[in-house]
Amino acid sequence: MRSIALIAMAAFAVRGSEAFATLKPPRLSSRHSRSQQPLLFSPDLSVPEAAAAATSLPAPLLAASAAPNALASAIVAYLHYAGFLLSGVCLTAERLTLKEGMGKADDNVLSIADSLYGVAGLVIVVTGYLRATQFGKGWEFYAHEPIFWLKLTLLAVAGAASFFPTAIIIQRALRQRDAGEASIPPMSPRLVARMTSIVNAELLALASIPLTATTMSRGIGYAEWLPWQVGALPPALALGGLGYKYINEALSWKEEEGEKRAAE
Repeated sequence: MRSIALIAMAAFAVRGSEAFATLKPPRLSSRHSRSQQPLLFSPDLSVPEAAAAATSLPAPLLAASAAPNALASAIVAYLHYAGFLLSGVCLTAERLTLKEGMGKADDNVLSIADSLYGVAGLVIVVTGYLRATQFGKGWEFYAHEPIFWLKLTLLAVAGAASFFPTAIIIQRALRQRDAGEASIPPMSPRLVARMTSIVNAELLALASIPLTATTMSRGIGYAEWLPWQVGALPPALALGGLGYKYINEALSWKEEEGEKRAAE
């Protein structure tokens, strides 16, 4: 639980600082009852203030001390944010490149952007797992936070939707390799429109994720009664269902219109 993590952080700071050893916890006056003391899960309290409330130590001293694994936590958080930033850049590049009559250079741009998008997605998943289980507020908090599962659902939608563009881009790259120096027919207008709509949906899902992150980190909607199995169901269904749909659509796509236009 979040309170356990805060108490552990405070205990580490007390053991690691000689200054804390000389401090005496301030006494509460008799007029302060237990019901008037601040709660650890109150959204109005910062982490140092909540930890100070749990250990009776001044908040400034706790704020000045580094938490355990602070450097590792900072690096993982940085890579997590960088993964989202790179994903947005790659999707924007794909969106600006998609157009009718694309040539070999445009296909190469799509291939590079899609490859980097896959790398960014892997970074997001790995660092997100580490943040949820090893750092941050801990798994016991995230498991009962519905907005956390909404965030994963949006991520699953963005990931599953990317299967269609990725499959099409790979198919065209293989055809271009077999064609050698010759150019393959460009995408049909229908395919360009379909890929554009999917990339737009990915951008929308990606842009919504920061809002879910900021709200869940503040404990909005927290429900301790919520089983994690129930929360995990929507992202699992989104990834599995939409993933199957888009992969099947890409593999069964026929570019007859594009072939005829190129032949003319």
